[in-house]
Amino acid sequence: MQSLINKGMSLKVQIYGLLLFLAAVSFFGRLYLSVENTKEYFQEQMSSHAQDAATSLGLSISPYMDEENIVIAETMMAAIFDSGYYKSMRLLSPEGEVLLERNNPSAIEGVPYWFIDWIDLKAPTQMSEVSSGWQIAGTLYVTSHPGISYLKIWQYSKRAAYGSLLIILFCLFIAYLILKAIFKPLNSLEKQANAVSQKRFEQNEKVPFTTELRVVTTAMNKMVANLRKNFDAMTKQNEKLTKEVLLDELTGLGNRRAFSSYFAANTTQMALNEVHSMCMITLPSLQKLNTELGYQAGDEYVSEVAEILIEKTKQFENSKTFRIAGGSLAIVFDYDKAFLNGFISELNHIFNHKNSNRYEAGYAIVSITEFSHKDELKVVLSNLDTSSTLIQQGVKGADSVDTSFGLNEWRTLINNIISSGEINFSFQPVKLNGKNDLGLYYEVFARFIHNDEQVNNGQLFAMAERLNLTMELDKKLIRSFIELKETHYDKTFALNLSREAFYSAEFLNWLKMYSQVKASLKHNIIFEIKESVLLDDVKAAANVIAEFKLIGIDTCIEHFGTSLTSFKYLQGLDVEFIKIDGSYTQDLLINRQNNFFIQTINNICHSLGIKVIACLIENKETLSLVEELGCDGAQGNYIQEPLNISQKTEENVFTFHTKGLEL
Repeated sequence: MQSLINKGMSLKVQIYGLLLFLAAVSFFGRLYLSVENTKEYFQEQMSSHAQDAATSLGLSISPYMDEENIVIAETMMAAIFDSGYYKSMRLLSPEGEVLLERNNPSAIEGVPYWFIDWIDLKAPTQMSEVSSGWQIAGTLYVTSHPGISYLKIWQYSKRAAYGSLLIILFCLFIAYLILKAIFKPLNSLEKQANAVSQKRFEQNEKVPFTTELRVVTTAMNKMVANLRKNFDAMTKQNEKLTKEVLLDELTGLGNRRAFSSYFAANTTQMALNEVHSMCMITLPSLQKLNTELGYQAGDEYVSEVAEILIEKTKQFENSKTFRIAGGSLAIVFDYDKAFLNGFISELNHIFNHKNSNRYEAGYAIVSITEFSHKDELKVVLSNLDTSSTLIQQGVKGADSVDTSFGLNEWRTLINNIISSGEINFSFQPVKLNGKNDLGLYYEVFARFIHNDEQVNNGQLFAMAERLNLTMELDKKLIRSFIELKETHYDKTFALNLSREAFYSAEFLNWLKMYSQVKASLKHNIIFEIKESVLLDDVKAAANVIAEFKLIGIDTCIEHFGTSLTSFKYLQGLDVEFIKIDGSYTQDLLINRQNNFFIQTINNICHSLGIKVIACLIENKETLSLVEELGCDGAQGNYIQEPLNISQKTEENVFTFHTKGLEL
């Protein structure tokens, strides 16, 4: 009942229910009144019939009341009684002695007993005095038999019921056709409203004939048109700002400013013992090509290299490519140098095949270095420049990388983790802005343990994707976490989902079946999906997100804004949250141009009913600023650092070790 109250009842069901109720009341009411009127009629008829019979029979037998002729009187009584319309006839003497008597059995054939009990006809008894000469010779009592009346009323009731039912069914059919025509535009309005709630601005082309519905449809179309207009205007404004400030016009990659912000955000989020890599590709022949063949040839040269890098870095989800100078491009990876050995070798192989007389100084030079959370950008770039110079000068070993961990070893490691590996979980709350003690949800971080050592998540999932094992890792993670989630049923958690699992029909079917076994999966769970994953196929992503919604799982887009593309793709994605990438908030106090960008994101997302979360909040001033800019939530070490979720084995319950959200 509570579920029905929460979901509500459609207008169509209510009106059809009302029609059926009125039809039932009309049918049974009309039938009842008809039967009652017929009953009263037959009741009066039986009484009149009994009186007529008593009067006429009394007059007929009056001459035969003496002892010699009483037999004639009896014969006359029998002749009338045998017609079957009478229950009994009795002739009593003045002293009350029974002179003549005839009786019929009380059985009534052809009529159900329940109908007899309902109608309950009273068999009337009428009397007539029989005289012999001037003296009263006796009194004649005639009682009508109700059997024929019951039978007639039963037959009439059936005809009335069939007739009324046919009329009501015909009327209901006509009403159905009329209501169907009325509900058709209402259905269109409902679909339009649902589309708006799902961030799709669709016009209702068919304007209904009914005046009231025509007004509502026109108003809805105007509202949707205004929403679309505002959304388009804001997205165009954002695109313009992005192109001017963060994009390289030639390649469409992030520029030096975007690169600096991304590097700062990347190092801020790194763990103390974590190592990432940066690869720089320099174009030594660009200047000469510009001089001898013109800038158009130089632009084609740069664009060709950029396309190669974009294509080859697709295999690494945690990577980002930038053009940081005229002839220099950089790629930031969340992996160590050894892990990228195969990629660097492949890139060098491609560039070596591009060498020709056209590129006298060489087609492209690849250099790579590692960095940690404490390294400054200028130091990392200096190392790359030095390495690039040494490579160009032919110094041996300048570009060498080594790894002793091959595909087979990774396959074995990943399969061991899936089958029996240990996963440690930590969490970080997403604070609801304006509330010091409330969290929107808790983001969960997983650490995979193998041989008592933590495996680098970025490298683990990159190799799992190459070996088609990412989906199995996600299943392992979800199964492990749901056991913990069941002890914190009231809290909302967010889990990161990989590209392979997100677009997999097999994973979706598994998720649906698993949610039937583990009900906690259908409540207070959010999947965080990277923006780059959604942009691979926005239409397919919209369908997957809708399927998640049917299960009861919400969706958040993380690293929002890193694609440096139009935000129009949000239209049609039924997501609840977006997380602005930390590169926009990490230096927000210094780089004030990001203020307008974040404010625009808030305006766009709020117009779609999406909550905006700011990440990498490292100080009070940044938190205050993102609140002023309209962000709904915030996440970062200033609010709370990621904390472990541990288990009290003696009580067999999980507990949070946290200082809370008070600031």
